[in-house]
This record gives sequence, C-alpha cells and structure tokens, in this order.
Amino acid sequence: MSDREARSRSFESAPAEYERHRPEYPQEGLRWAAERFRLEPGARVLDIGAGTGKLTRGLVALGFEVAAVEPGGPMLAQLRLAVHETEAFEGQAESIPLHDASIDAAFAGQAYHWFERERALPELHRVIRPGGGLALLWNWWDERDPLQRELAELIGFAGHEPYRDDELPGEPWFRESGRTVVETLQDSSPDALAGYFSTASAFLIAEPEEREASLRAIHELASRYGARFGLPRLTYVFAFERLS
Repeated sequence: MSDREARSRSFESAPAEYERHRPEYPQEGLRWAAERFRLEPGARVLDIGAGTGKLTRGLVALGFEVAAVEPGGPMLAQLRLAVHETEAFEGQAESIPLHDASIDAAFAGQAYHWFERERALPELHRVIRPGGGLALLWNWWDERDPLQRELAELIGFAGHEPYRDDELPGEPWFRESGRTVVETLQDSSPDALAGYFSTASAFLIAEPEEREASLRAIHELASRYGARFGLPRLTYVFAFERLS
C-alpha cells in the first residue's frame, strides 16, 4: 500500500473520533454552490468521500436527496448512525456505485485531494447529469489568527493551502465556474484542538510516541490562549460545471 493510500484509509481507524472532532461545513458555502448549480429542494446530489457525514447533513438540511459514497466501512457505519435521511453506499470516487447521469450535482468535502484524478474525474462526469456541476470544499486554517499562526509553524502547514490549482478539475470533464472563501468563528479549547489533530492522517499513521508528543505540544500551545477561545476558520468552496 502506498503512503498516499495508507493516509487516505487511516481515518477508518478512528471513525468515532473523526465524527466527534471534525467540524461541519458552513451553510453559506453550501448555499453558494447550490445557487451556482441552480439546485432546488429535492435535487439529487452526491456526497463523494463522505466520511462520517459532516458534509452530508448540511446537504440534507438544504432539502436535497443525498447519496453518500464512502470507501471506508467504519466511517460509513458512523455516517449511517449520524444521518438517517440519506442513501449510503460503500464505494470510491474512482468507481462510483451510481447510474449514469443520475445526480444533479456532486459535492466533495475534505476529500478531493485523496482521489486518483485520472480515474475519478471521468467517473464523476459519468454520474452527473448534463448541465450539472461539481463542488469541492475544504475547511482550513486562518493564519491571521495568532494561535493558528503558531500552530502552522509547529505542525508545518504555514503558508499552505488545502489544494493546488494545477490539480483542480479541468477539461475535458469540468470547467471552473467560481470560487469563494467563507469565514466562520468556532468555539474551541485545547482539548478540542488536540482532538482535531488526532484525526489528521499524518497523526493517525505516526508512531504512537511521536503522535502523543505532538498532541501534547499542540495542547500546551493552545492552553496559553485560555481554557476556551474563538477559532476563526476559512472554508474554501469551488464550483465546476460539467462539460458536455
């Protein structure tokens, strides 16, 4: 198994922790994408790489009929517990278990960077109806915040973004039609922040001693900002139209 595959499947070892510590996606970002695709309540949409359903429940709340596809059985089981109002399928972006042109739009939250793009993009194109679209979302850090600026240096994500422009979907399958960044403020704590990082792939595959030492360092750093603090977040949202 490659390092990329090992990291992408590492979340299956901690589905309950992922569900507990990972944030959902802001409704503002979901509505923005839905408006780009002219989706109405009742539209059938796909959540691909759905994890425990953090994005799924936001799509359900907008009134969409959601098909959630997730490759990890333990994550899918957690999704089924958390989101009852959805169809849930075990599968992956490279081989989606849905019929041709059977959905109005596809959404991927915190997942696209794990896809094998050469196989996944034709598959997504296949299941999205003509005139539909693909939305990619990432919850990310805001380094304007002093705590997150220190975290970025400690963990190693300083100056990074969760995507690369040259890896985003493109022709002949899709064309970008817009992008936006949604800013939110979440209540957090040292325990919550360390819990979040405990579900990151780099931490899940690390040696236990290294992992615990890193989590202690995160907790100690966050504790300098108090028992509770506001945590600004950036959510990147991209919309791509399906090309005929």
